[in-house]
Amino acid sequence: MRNDLKALMSTSFAHFSNDGVFFLFSTLIVYFEAPDIGINALFLGYFAVIYTFIAGILSIPIGRISDGNDRDPELMGIGILLLAVSILFFSIPFIPSLSSSVTDRYIFVILGAFTLGSGQAFYHPLGADILRYSLRGKDSSVFLGINGSMGSAGRALIISVAILLIAIYGAFEGLLFLASAYFVIALLVYVSSRSLRKPEKVILSQQSFEEKKQKARKIRSFPGVSGFLIVLTLTLVTRSIFQMSVALYIFSFLDSVYKNAVLSAYFLSIALITPIVGQPIFGYITKRIGGNSTLLIAGLISLVSFIPFIILDLQYIDALILFSIYAFAAFTGFPSILGFVGQKIPRELSTRANTWTWGVGNTAGGAVGILIFTLLSKYMNYSYRLSFELMIPFMILSILLNLLVYPFSSRLESQITA
Repeated sequence: MRNDLKALMSTSFAHFSNDGVFFLFSTLIVYFEAPDIGINALFLGYFAVIYTFIAGILSIPIGRISDGNDRDPELMGIGILLLAVSILFFSIPFIPSLSSSVTDRYIFVILGAFTLGSGQAFYHPLGADILRYSLRGKDSSVFLGINGSMGSAGRALIISVAILLIAIYGAFEGLLFLASAYFVIALLVYVSSRSLRKPEKVILSQQSFEEKKQKARKIRSFPGVSGFLIVLTLTLVTRSIFQMSVALYIFSFLDSVYKNAVLSAYFLSIALITPIVGQPIFGYITKRIGGNSTLLIAGLISLVSFIPFIILDLQYIDALILFSIYAFAAFTGFPSILGFVGQKIPRELSTRANTWTWGVGNTAGGAVGILIFTLLSKYMNYSYRLSFELMIPFMILSILLNLLVYPFSSRLESQITA
């Protein structure tokens, strides 16, 4: 099999698995808040901040390790393994024998949040980099879009599976089954990708450790790269402040409206089908017109669809249509963000650039958004609807900052050589 197709298949499987637990914590909030578990809603918001912040910040050293070594398959496998451990931790508070130990339940939820954030730090910069070097100079945006659609499929499918398992077997047994599956998936991710190695490996092995170390430090030695990354990261921070607050609390909002966890899960799962189609489309658009314009288009579609969704009191189907349009554009950052980075950033800096834009901008920025929304809805006791309305200005700011990226990106040469 061609190396690029093998890379696409193995990383798509990893992406499906990684993003499958993207909405897990937001879904479990409803169960953790239940009287028989009794975990404070404000603290659950703080735990979400912790895991999101960890996912963003930890991706930076992971990027450095990836750029200095040839262990991407091992690192991807470790990331999925940590996700399995996090699901296991989240299941423990539902053990009946812990019903009298509130402290123990808090401890295991904290451990689950910490491990979930650690696991989420691995895949996105690594998967994007594997696809990039497997294509040997070709634009990876289309492959990233196909790959991203599998991540969207994981978000849509696995959350429904988790809700179904909980409904049938109970929270503890259902999550335990899911955790067991993820331990197997972690092994499969490594086995399917273990032969994917960087083509520069032989060249790098002839260099001294000190030379490689010095090379890894010199982002500033590439003219224009620092300014580009700073402005793009700020754009993604404000975008993610809005989008991650939606991602974490949309299930709670739906549950407050429809008073039915299963009905809310169906709503979310159906809406998340649209990014499966959207990811390849936005990958293709990124290849044709560039990542910056693609991010701008996605931002505008997200904004104009979310405003009526959250402001108007809509029927179930009308709300589902609008949120599906929002999801179509909002959850397609993988090909547009990392495809854009691949178009403009030299390969020596590729994984670190991925970690700054995705890890710091798209993920750690989201931790700020979750904190703000948590304070609005849980500390100040604003309704979910009003809290979402107050988050909309961050998306508007992101679109304005997106326009400022254009002059910085125009100064960088294209890295597409084939």
